[in-house]
Amino acid sequence: MPVTSRRLPLNLLISLLVAAMVMLSLGVALWLFVSQLRTTIEQAESTRMTDLARVVAGKDSVRTALAAGDEEVGDSGLSAQRAALQEEIDGLRRELGVDFIVVMTPDAIRLTHPDPQQIGLHFRGGDEGPALAGEHYASRSRGTLGVSIRGFSPVHDVEGEVIGAVSVGVTLASLLPSLEEHRQQVMLGVLALMLAAGLGAWWLARYIKHVLLGLEPYQIARLVKERQALLASVHEGILAVDDMGRITLANEAAKTLLGRAGLGEPPLGQSVTRYIPHSGMLEVLASGRSALDQEVLINGQLLLANRVPIRHEGRVIGAVATFRDKSEVDRLAEELTGVQRYAEALRASTHEFKNKLHVILGLVKMADLEALQRYLHELAELHLTPTPVWNESLQDPVLAGFLLGKGSEARERGIRLDVRVETAVPAPVDPAMRHTLITVIGNLLENAFEALSTCEIREVSLTLGLEEDLLTLDVQDTGPGIPDAWQTRVFEHGVSTKGEHRGLGLALVRERLEVHGGSLALYSEAGRGTLVEVTLPYASGATPRRQEEA
Repeated sequence: MPVTSRRLPLNLLISLLVAAMVMLSLGVALWLFVSQLRTTIEQAESTRMTDLARVVAGKDSVRTALAAGDEEVGDSGLSAQRAALQEEIDGLRRELGVDFIVVMTPDAIRLTHPDPQQIGLHFRGGDEGPALAGEHYASRSRGTLGVSIRGFSPVHDVEGEVIGAVSVGVTLASLLPSLEEHRQQVMLGVLALMLAAGLGAWWLARYIKHVLLGLEPYQIARLVKERQALLASVHEGILAVDDMGRITLANEAAKTLLGRAGLGEPPLGQSVTRYIPHSGMLEVLASGRSALDQEVLINGQLLLANRVPIRHEGRVIGAVATFRDKSEVDRLAEELTGVQRYAEALRASTHEFKNKLHVILGLVKMADLEALQRYLHELAELHLTPTPVWNESLQDPVLAGFLLGKGSEARERGIRLDVRVETAVPAPVDPAMRHTLITVIGNLLENAFEALSTCEIREVSLTLGLEEDLLTLDVQDTGPGIPDAWQTRVFEHGVSTKGEHRGLGLALVRERLEVHGGSLALYSEAGRGTLVEVTLPYASGATPRRQEEA
């Protein structure tokens, strides 16, 4: 089995990273603080030791003891004066809280020391020379008591000559308790900060994980890749906006469709109302309701759009619109309708053929050979009849075949369909025009056929003509007509005199004509039928010619 590397959760990674950075920062700060604290304490002690050395060097008892001369100093023969000085210095040392006060001769021989065994011996440290030369200073050196901070001051006689020196010092070991006390306080503060930083890191990790919807980085990366692949594979245009109506996403199909409408590439971050004034996205954001299967006209291009709000935790955070070229949808619908019409035409032909067989069968049973011969002769003449004259004027075979199919449908319904083409109509340059003509003619003829369902006289006429790139077509029926109150509304969506779930065909006719810059007029009178006149700009590759009258 393949070994998969275990990934740490994002919130744990963030917590560890933030905690490590905070601890590292606090550790460095603690080290710097302790170093600075040590330096500060040593500088303060150096100043204090120097000042104390000046005070001790100015005492008369010290000056008197050093001025006594070259009297030998040993374990057995201390003079009373120097013994008294040792006693006085010991008391002063304890009172001042220092570790040693040493009075030395010009030869650096100790006259006083906390350890009586060291009296009479040479001063250790090697830093006493400048003091015996008359300087005041502080130094750090190792002596008999260990490393110490020392303050030096020369001792002058009444004439100003240097007759010795005084060294007052405190060992670093005695400073440690004070330093440790400060360090403990700092450590407690640092631990408190680390605890607060840990809690802050934990809260930050939880918040980031919440914002990311509980997803890990590798899951987000996979979702982004899948999203990009999905957007690239979808044929519908997709346009998304945030809660402020700013464009946040547009796939390639959207860029193509909107660019075809003359809008250019959607500018990300710009308000959608500035890019598409009547997009309807702001209405979806405000209402929180979807708007499905609505037609949007943009610079003459008709789009079929769906607009849906995007919700998160019950709040609308944006909206997404998907749209497609309406002509493509109509073309698919028309192809499906064409198949249906073809099937209906075949069914009509089959029904007509079966009726003829029944007639033949009846004549055979009646043994009326003369009538049978006459009927068969009529059938032969009927099938040998040339195609209608108007078929030669329609140079678009798709449109011609469509009208032939409508003729078969009309015969099956018992309707007389009269098609007249006054001028030759070449095939259109734009294939979309062909689909528009099929949509317009098909819906107008279908409405005319349905209007004749209860009429005795069932006649429908279709007249086509082309002059100076302007196509005109008239559809007239002998139906009952349309009431005056309905004539201004029959081209609206869902409005029909035939009941519910109707009223789509004429609305589709009006929309298709608007897209191509066409117009229509309706004339109807009760009991006298209905006439619909359509004019449509028509670009073709041939010059129309007037049909010769028969």
